[in-house]
Amino acid sequence: MPRESRSFTRITGVRDPSLIVIACEGAATEPAYFRGVADRCRILGSRLKLRVLPTRQGNLSAPKYVLQQMDSYKKEYGIDARDELCLVIDRDPQSWEEEAIAEVAQSCAQKQYLLALSNPAFELWLLLHHEDISSLPQAHRDRLYASRNGALKREIKVHVEGYQSSAPDIDDFWHQTEQAISRAKSLDTDPASRWPSAFGTRVYLILEKILAAMERVGS
Repeated sequence: MPRESRSFTRITGVRDPSLIVIACEGAATEPAYFRGVADRCRILGSRLKLRVLPTRQGNLSAPKYVLQQMDSYKKEYGIDARDELCLVIDRDPQSWEEEAIAEVAQSCAQKQYLLALSNPAFELWLLLHHEDISSLPQAHRDRLYASRNGALKREIKVHVEGYQSSAPDIDDFWHQTEQAISRAKSLDTDPASRWPSAFGTRVYLILEKILAAMERVGS
């Protein structure tokens, strides 16, 4: 059944969300990963609910369209005091101008959406489950940051046999989530900024909330 529409004045800072809604820029990797995370939440008996919004029609992958999708969700269903609305997008300098990212970041700040941006791409978050980027030689880091010709995907395959970007298996990543969070936080040298200006990913902000919910189940 559709969720009942509600009118609500947003409270700044959702410490313990009961629902996390995720709108992804990518059409395959990110939704598949978060659907896997949602499955783990259900299996482990968490009361936290994850809702991954469906892929947009017409290959509308630009960050502004991800923002519009979340706006439409909020308008249709409203939000509760303990709902967290998250945008998962890439910086990807090869595709999006900084001005476009800045406009989305400003809107997220105004609307109190969590902007989980990866610079350059979401695959960095997956790689951090298996590799400490900060320990790599600078030349290697530069190649991964350039993210050309699938560099990040190839690096993941070094650690994950049979990895398919279109259908990542959550079992290849879930048990290393805390490690990935720690490594992502180490890369995030300016957490007060609207997005990572250097190599980094803010996806860890979502997973921190999810793991906190898991801990409450076991307490």
